[in-house]
Amino acid sequence: MAKRRILKKSISYAAGDLFSEAIIAEQIIPDIDCEKVHLLMTRILDVEDDFVRRAGRPDGKDNPKLVKAYYKKLKEDINTEFTAIADELIKLHQEKKEQQA
Repeated sequence: MAKRRILKKSISYAAGDLFSEAIIAEQIIPDIDCEKVHLLMTRILDVEDDFVRRAGRPDGKDNPKLVKAYYKKLKEDINTEFTAIADELIKLHQEKKEQQA
C-alpha cells in the first residue's frame, strides 16, 4: 500500500514540476504563444489525474504477475507522456528563438 502512495506522490511531483516550467515559460519568454502553453497546462493536469487514478486501481488484484505488469505499463506510460509534454515545452521555446533570429 505504501508503494502506491509513493507512486502517486511521484506522479504529482513530476506533474507539478512540468506545470511550474509551463508557468515560468509563459511569464519569462516574451511573446510565447500563451494559448499553447495553457493547453499544455491543462494537459498536464488531466494526465496527472488520470495517472493517479490508474495508480490506485490495478488490474488483476489476485494475480501478482498481472499487478506487476500493470504497474510496469503504467510507469512506461507516465515516462512517455511526461517526456512528450516536456518536449512540447522545449519546442515552444525553440520556436520563439527561431522567430527572434
